[in-house]
Amino acid sequence: MITAKHIPLVALSTSLLLSCAYNPALPDAPFRCGAGGKCPDDYTCYGGTCLKAAPACMSPNNPEFLGWPNDSDMEPNDHPDLAVVLPCGDDGVFTDPVDYAARCPNRQNYTNGFMNLLTCPNGDRDFYAIYLLPEETVAFRVLYEYNSVPPRDIDARVWRWDFATNDWRDDVAVGLSTNDNEEGPGMVVSTASGTNNPQGWYYLEVFGKTYQDLNYYTVTFTLNASNI
Repeated sequence: MITAKHIPLVALSTSLLLSCAYNPALPDAPFRCGAGGKCPDDYTCYGGTCLKAAPACMSPNNPEFLGWPNDSDMEPNDHPDLAVVLPCGDDGVFTDPVDYAARCPNRQNYTNGFMNLLTCPNGDRDFYAIYLLPEETVAFRVLYEYNSVPPRDIDARVWRWDFATNDWRDDVAVGLSTNDNEEGPGMVVSTASGTNNPQGWYYLEVFGKTYQDLNYYTVTFTLNASNI
């Protein structure tokens, strides 16, 4: 499945910081990966963090290692700047309309997603982006197998992102899911009249409930489903 990165804004100061932060003399986990998974010599990008060796949750000796390859194609996606655009989540306004129409002929009742994803290493946060037109609705589902030992609880939320303040906006009428599989009313976003949610980019964030929670998961979404 072809994926794309949506990078709406990267501040010059951030770019300069990333270009100057790489120093192999630093400890094993000194900083986040740069754009495209960039790390200094002898480091590799794992879940958005530059490390000298793969964390245990990504080790080839881990029987669940099969879940990692799909996720690695999307990393780093640990900030809205680096969010992975969901299939047909980009709007024709910002792409070639002929190409968009060929890839996404109908946004009505459209369902898609990604399999074999992973929150790893500790503290990993994964972002996915979708552009909503006026009077559109999207419902997300983040599916995983919960376990308390080892801790494997996942949370998810969908909001708009304010790039000026580098924080979530507080004017979007959606919130944090509260059940084991992240789905239901808290994972539905609408730009319908009366919601106060404007046309634009919306971001799904998937993360461990605590710093210790690591797990594999699947993201699916349905755009403009008739039963939403």
